[in-house]
Amino acid sequence: MSDPYESAEAADSAVVTGTCGNNCQDALDRLWEYLDAELGALDAATVRTHLAECEGCLEEYDVDVVVKTIVKRGCQEAAPDGLRLRIHEQLTVMRVTRD
Repeated sequence: MSDPYESAEAADSAVVTGTCGNNCQDALDRLWEYLDAELGALDAATVRTHLAECEGCLEEYDVDVVVKTIVKRGCQEAAPDGLRLRIHEQLTVMRVTRD
């Protein structure tokens, strides 16, 4: 009986190639940085160009956009005022005792 985790690890370590025929691993490795606008202009343009040419990576980008949207939607609750006050007080105490 084969181990499902073993095959997943093998897939993760394999070089990913999309429909464009180019090596996609670099684009996929930088996808979250691209989504968060954390790449420099040249790197962002490289990823953007790759996404325009590669259907497989574009599909992965679409999935990541949905995941990011769901996480953002789930994280919109603000902490109750009492909790925020207790955290602030603890941080203040930690700073005073540390200095």
